[in-house]
Amino acid sequence: MAWGVGHPFARPRRLRVDVGHTISSGSCFLIFPYALHRDPESFPDPEKFIPERFFPENSRGRHPYAYIPFSARPRNCIGQKYAMMELKTLAANILKSLRITALDPRDKIKVVPTMILANTEPLRLHFDMR
Repeated sequence: MAWGVGHPFARPRRLRVDVGHTISSGSCFLIFPYALHRDPESFPDPEKFIPERFFPENSRGRHPYAYIPFSARPRNCIGQKYAMMELKTLAANILKSLRITALDPRDKIKVVPTMILANTEPLRLHFDMR
């Protein structure tokens, strides 16, 4: 799965259990998945692409909501299972016939957290047939 989230903000929720933090009444509180997914406490070297970090053996001890690309709990994305199936099928079909290389280094790619996550400049890729 991509190391991002389709939207940068989660929907508002009501806290049911006291967790020891005080938030003043009337406050607007948002979960910011873009930052949550880059927390070095949960994900060492968060800007590095390390898909193995999501293997079950590497996820032990990590909070189950440290990574929430489809939100979480009862109101998570209803298309999550379909999206994952489509993503895996599409990725497998593309990667079995093409080798994809980014033309710009990761630190030169800038994203803007708007309603959907977007690059500030076009993402330049090179495709080679396998």
